[in-house]
Amino acid sequence: MKCEKIEKLLSPYLEDELTPEEKRAVVKHLKTCENCSLLFSLMEETKESLASIPELEVSESLLDRLHSIPSKKRRFKLRLPTFDFLVRPSLQPVLTVATVVLIMASFYFFGPNKSSIDKSISRQIHLGYSKIEKLYAKAESFTASLGEHKDNILVSLKNIKLLGGNED
Repeated sequence: MKCEKIEKLLSPYLEDELTPEEKRAVVKHLKTCENCSLLFSLMEETKESLASIPELEVSESLLDRLHSIPSKKRRFKLRLPTFDFLVRPSLQPVLTVATVVLIMASFYFFGPNKSSIDKSISRQIHLGYSKIEKLYAKAESFTASLGEHKDNILVSLKNIKLLGGNED
């Protein structure tokens, strides 16, 4: 067993609250792990030290005053029931993305370099269009080079069922 699991079981083991299987696992681990056995010995010493401290008697008047304290103090709390959904953990990533988008938009619209950003975006769009045009031209030249072999390739692909195997 891992030390983390054993560490969680040490206190119940010390209080004799474990099942026999868990006790065996703890004993076996304590024999092999020096760190856990040191931790357990420190826990035993602490328990023995605390046992020697006498228990104090609490007066009835103090107990009455403690019991008369309200469990929760009422505080004024502004509740907006229509916006409770905004604090849900599942919505936090969406709100984070929205915040980042708004910050980026504010830098764009209110920043001093708006014209250079516009030029850069326009340049990137035109580069993308030119790449698409080149790919389209290559695809056209490839299909044209297939020419007479096109029908044979389609029949072969249908036979190996890459096109669904539907014969017309």
